[in-house]
Amino acid sequence: MLSTSSPKLQRPADAAKPTSGMPRVSEPEHSTSAMTALLTETDLARVLRVSLATLRKWRVDKRGPRFIKIGPLVRYQLDDLREWLSTLPTGGIASPAARDEARI
Repeated sequence: MLSTSSPKLQRPADAAKPTSGMPRVSEPEHSTSAMTALLTETDLARVLRVSLATLRKWRVDKRGPRFIKIGPLVRYQLDDLREWLSTLPTGGIASPAARDEARI
């Protein structure tokens, strides 16, 4: 019977870690990396509080934020979402000239 303390049965500590031959890639340290800035359709629908059908209709009508196709997947970049939101009209009267014009 072999003892479990036999040198042939003991593995070095490094052998316990799987190695695939590929270098290890560390995760990005800052949260503004491209991967964390991608939103799925579902994510964006929740953020904007609209249905998936609405988002899909906007894409067909070329009305919503820019999107990226990765194979069959649709993704949205946060920067594109911010840009699109900044172009949308806001409520209220923005300038004194517009206020004067509204009174007439």
